[in-house]
Amino acid sequence: MMPMPESGTSEKLDRIEATLEKLGSEISSLGDKVGKLDGDVRIINDRVDTYQKASTQVVNLAFSLIVAATLAIIIPIIFGR
Repeated sequence: MMPMPESGTSEKLDRIEATLEKLGSEISSLGDKVGKLDGDVRIINDRVDTYQKASTQVVNLAFSLIVAATLAIIIPIIFGR
């Protein structure tokens, strides 16, 4: 390999250093964004969990009301009241 002139090597090293600094700041920015997204996902997961529990309770209430209404109709017919 031929040795490169000192000024050319120095310029290339400066460009590489600038590129690495830029990439480092971009990686840091991406890390911050991923951290924010992680927090957002946790909030959304909590909300989904709450909605699932609430919908289960609503379904249970609906079935209970259907059973109660059915029994309110059938029991008087059976006992003749």
